[in-house]
Amino acid sequence: MKTIDIFIMSVRNLWRRKVRTILTILGVIIGACSIILMLSLGIAMDRNFEEQISQMGNLTLISVVAGYNQDTKAPKLDDKAIEAFSKMQYVERVIPSLMSNAYLTYGKYRTNWEMNIYASDAEDMNALGYVAVQGRNMEIGEKNAMILGGEIPKQFTKIGKRPNWNKPPEALPLNLQVDKMQVEIAQFDYMTGKPLLENMNGEKIKAPKPIEVKVVGILSDTNYEVSHNAYVPREIFDKLVDEKKKYQEKLYGKQNGNRDRYGMAQAKGTYNEFKIKVSNRDKVSEVQEMIKEQGYMAYSSMDWLNEMKKVSNGMQLALGGIGAISLLVAAIGIANTMMMSIYERTREIGIMKVIGAKLPDIKKMFLVEAIMIGAIGGTLGVIISYSISLIVNTLGGGIANVIGMYGATRISVIPPWLALGAVLFSTVIGLISGYFPAKRAMKLSALSAIKTE
Repeated sequence: MKTIDIFIMSVRNLWRRKVRTILTILGVIIGACSIILMLSLGIAMDRNFEEQISQMGNLTLISVVAGYNQDTKAPKLDDKAIEAFSKMQYVERVIPSLMSNAYLTYGKYRTNWEMNIYASDAEDMNALGYVAVQGRNMEIGEKNAMILGGEIPKQFTKIGKRPNWNKPPEALPLNLQVDKMQVEIAQFDYMTGKPLLENMNGEKIKAPKPIEVKVVGILSDTNYEVSHNAYVPREIFDKLVDEKKKYQEKLYGKQNGNRDRYGMAQAKGTYNEFKIKVSNRDKVSEVQEMIKEQGYMAYSSMDWLNEMKKVSNGMQLALGGIGAISLLVAAIGIANTMMMSIYERTREIGIMKVIGAKLPDIKKMFLVEAIMIGAIGGTLGVIISYSISLIVNTLGGGIANVIGMYGATRISVIPPWLALGAVLFSTVIGLISGYFPAKRAMKLSALSAIKTE
């Protein structure tokens, strides 16, 4: 018997008992939808976690910290450490974190407090994935430029006036790449906005001259890692640190002229933190463990993501199990339908054997019927699942908050592999469910089958 003949006969037999066939397919549809939709919630939860974590920082970055109270034998973050880290597998770039603080002045406006100023050239910013959402990025070799975090333009108040915390100021309109901004090294009186010109002994000192820079771009205000920072080339940063050291020595005494970001004495040639760019996100945890084995403190956004994914994977397993039970019930329905079909078609099977039909062809006919039920049910289940997913995602935030996915833009995500896997799984379920009934049909005695009324 030709394959096309087996297929046509299978379709004809299913259509003859269309009510039973439709009900059996409905069972497969429910099972397929259950698995797809349950897993899609877990996948959406993973995506939501990734979005939230990526807003806090780049997922391919590792922060290596020296620590506050390390003993003299502990490893140091110095130029030798940069060289050693650079030779590690999967490490793309090692960026020492150089940070100071300064006020920013723009015309008649000044920041309410000192901003974090980081040394960072164009290559560093590209490696860190910092992209300006307004203006442009810093160019290679550019020496008189500044990139602002998205929250900094909201931190300005008119000089001499105290900010109204009940009504936060709007973002200062900046004429990017044209107007100049001053980096103020001096300390200012909070009430008057005037620079401090007397030291601890009451002696008069001169206010240091501000460093003038051009703001060329503004970073995103949703990336909390950069939103409150400003970035300048190393040359400007070194000048800032040098001038600030001289001013602080005059203002507070020489013992306070060389302090790091935490107020601790900073040894020359050492750093408090490195940012290590890893070439592959999947290798971040591996590189991080290698760094920890050398005695350093290391952390990354992947730490949070991995913990969240453990919770998500547990939920996916539970939700997938619920859906699998539905598909198991559908498999029993397919097996029942095929067994009933054999009992109803016993005489037909006997006649087929007598006129010369081969036993494998009879087996194939029943298998094809079972496979068709599984495949059709799985395909329709995918289509319905996409429709339900679209409706759920359209309704949006209310449902997301109910199931704990706060701020999620998509509650259900059905990737192509899940849809294809559901169809294949349903088809295999149909094949397995139809195997034993098909085998039974093949073993029926031709003589006994013909006598059956």
